[in-house]
Amino acid sequence: MTKTVTSSDSRTRILETAYRLFYEQGYHATGINQIIAEAGVAKASFYHHFPSKKDLCIAFLQKRHRDWFSWLKQEVDSHVEPRERILSLFAFLEQWLTTSKFRGCAFLNLTSEFPIPDSVIRRMIVVHKAELREYIKELVQSFVDKTASPQKVEVASLADTIYVLFEGLIITSQVYSSIWAIQSSREAVQRILT
Repeated sequence: MTKTVTSSDSRTRILETAYRLFYEQGYHATGINQIIAEAGVAKASFYHHFPSKKDLCIAFLQKRHRDWFSWLKQEVDSHVEPRERILSLFAFLEQWLTTSKFRGCAFLNLTSEFPIPDSVIRRMIVVHKAELREYIKELVQSFVDKTASPQKVEVASLADTIYVLFEGLIITSQVYSSIWAIQSSREAVQRILT
């Protein structure tokens, strides 16, 4: 029993340490020895849980995907009205990006470190982004379904516009270390949805 708890604790410490370091420093700038030292585990323990640094990166992305969507959905679900649920995407961006000191998206940051499109890491990034795109489409569909608008709204087009805007705001906020673009874009989307 103790051995299992210790093994589980070691894996958790390794993953939590990598989670922080990969996000703060990047994948290539973070060495295995740094992770081992900061996690306070033996090298054998590291390789027992993660045969390679790439395996650790995969576990990091899986955890980050779950955590990030949980944060996003918590913000969106705090609103009932479909229009406000869409606009809450921008409140989420403001809160997340300022809290993270404008470090940006872990998935987008890793894209530049893994330039080969068919690598497992890049495929995981595409899956994450595709899920976000689909989630935004669901929010827009709900808005259109519950809004008695005389104008025909093309759901896919509006959803893609909001998705591309959302992704661009992550980068713009990261570059400027500011939320001005988020605030401006929220107002523009608010006008579109009115």
